[in-house]
Amino acid sequence: MKKKIIAITGSQSGMGLAFRTLLEQSGNEIIGIDLPGKGAEVEGDLTRQDERIRVVTEVKELSRGRLDGFIANAGIDNPNVRLVFQLNYFGVVVLLEGLRDVLAANERASVLITASNSVVITPGIPEAPVADLLEDNFEAAVASLGETNPMAYQVSKLAILRWMRSQAHTSNWAGRGITMNAISPGPVLTPLLEKDLADPQKGPIIRKLPQPLGSFAKPSDIAGLVKFMISEEARFIVGQNIIIDGGMEAAWREKDYPTVWDIGSEAFMALMSS
Repeated sequence: MKKKIIAITGSQSGMGLAFRTLLEQSGNEIIGIDLPGKGAEVEGDLTRQDERIRVVTEVKELSRGRLDGFIANAGIDNPNVRLVFQLNYFGVVVLLEGLRDVLAANERASVLITASNSVVITPGIPEAPVADLLEDNFEAAVASLGETNPMAYQVSKLAILRWMRSQAHTSNWAGRGITMNAISPGPVLTPLLEKDLADPQKGPIIRKLPQPLGSFAKPSDIAGLVKFMISEEARFIVGQNIIIDGGMEAAWREKDYPTVWDIGSEAFMALMSS
């Protein structure tokens, strides 16, 4: 079996490290991308445009022009709106667009984006900054939400999911042999979550979240899905967001999905003939 070359952002800790470990154990070559000093093959601060461009260049060099997979895992949950938008949205889009040619060189590459189940269990996520991000209007998105807002994370993850949905099926991605999808984990027992659980304000709220399986996930519980999603077995999954949260979303929203497609017959026939 041919060894795959897979790049992973946020590769040196938490879920990213679990993904890396499992994929390396399966015989793949990993190009890790993380902050300076963490030991990744490529170091860079993905909140900065100049650093994103440099990271793209270095990944292209290390992959020798052939990249089989890319896992956009790096992200942050912080009320600093600028920081969150730069990393969680532009830190994904800029890298993926910059690496599209080396992914397309294989004709059967896979992209996976780590989103969040908070997108589907948080009520009232503002739509305006999501639309601004999708139009590449960073300053308008920040102005719409404000410099500090606890919804920054959810807005960024909703925007990247909608970007993925709008792009995955197109000639730029699926048309060039690149499958692109997302996963949305619930709370995962990383050091960050353990810190939040110990917080006297955050801890009780997190513990009140539904846990149908009786516990939160460990990073290794998510890694198996990641391994599958970038494999040949997942070849015909395109443009999907797969929730992996132990049943949390289903417990709260069991009757919301699937919903009937609200489209008139004329509009549907126009799609059929387009």
